[in-house]
Amino acid sequence: MKKTLLLGILILLFACDDGDLQIENVDFELIALESCGDEEDPLDTTFFFKTDDDDAYLLELESGLLFNQTSTEGALTSTLGGSSDLIYRFFSDEVSSDYFCSTIPATEPTVLSESTAAAGDVAINTKVTAVSKDVKTYSHTILISGLVLTNEQNESITDTSSFTYGTFKTTTPTSQNLEIPFSNYGSIVSTSECDSEIVAGSIRFFKKINDEYISLDVPLSVLVNEATVVDEPRTSTLENGEFNYTILDVVVTDDMICTSAALSEEIISSNFVSSGGTINVVTEASEPDAAGSITYAHTISLENTVLVLKAQNDDETDVTLTAIDSFIIGTYTTVGN
Repeated sequence: MKKTLLLGILILLFACDDGDLQIENVDFELIALESCGDEEDPLDTTFFFKTDDDDAYLLELESGLLFNQTSTEGALTSTLGGSSDLIYRFFSDEVSSDYFCSTIPATEPTVLSESTAAAGDVAINTKVTAVSKDVKTYSHTILISGLVLTNEQNESITDTSSFTYGTFKTTTPTSQNLEIPFSNYGSIVSTSECDSEIVAGSIRFFKKINDEYISLDVPLSVLVNEATVVDEPRTSTLENGEFNYTILDVVVTDDMICTSAALSEEIISSNFVSSGGTINVVTEASEPDAAGSITYAHTISLENTVLVLKAQNDDETDVTLTAIDSFIIGTYTTVGN
């Protein structure tokens, strides 16, 4: 009986040496992607499969392509028949996930035919698709293009288009939910500032990591060119969103942070905003240089910061988080006489 392979709703081109390539008729994109879940770190997963009755599609993905961070299109790729492999198998009977994930190899059902990818490209598109008060969820969408499947008789089938093999999800703690909140931002030495005044009478400082950023609007009144007394920082109250922790489903740019305008409707954002706490500024003054100029280093930190995860939909409510004791935003330097 002649059988054809339907990847998604794509029409495939046949090129056989002698006879018909024996592949089941399956709507590829409607089949759930599975893995064995045997990796301690889900990002180390490389084996994925799809089963539909007596058909199975197996992907051995090149390692090092899954990251808990948003990717740019075309950045994460691999080659089928090279660093990655895709195999189609037709079995004697219905096959389940246990067949592939059992520690003891199953003897039934048996493989009646097998076709492997002789060529093709794999691309991984990763982005944030959900945010809770504790975790970010990343969806890793696996795309295949230019697929050429070849069987044992050297019969082959080619699909010149691109289709979605499936989506694999992983999670990671939000930055405020790390063991030391926002400690991942500590490795960023420089604190950036917006060129324009976003909030009247304040400077907006920020740091960004891939698809998220923290920003703080600091009143100019606490950024004075005068050293503070030990244990007596200048302070300002956090009340209505002066501090923001924002997660996007795209890579963050400075322009997205340094504006009071709404983001594009195509960009999904999750916003943690301050509803209480204190801005502390400790200022240290250097010795005058040869010209008599003094450098002032203003170390900016937050204390007892209460964040609220803002509801995104009408059927959701804001979520208030436990207060964070203290963390440093960074240091801002000014020069005076």
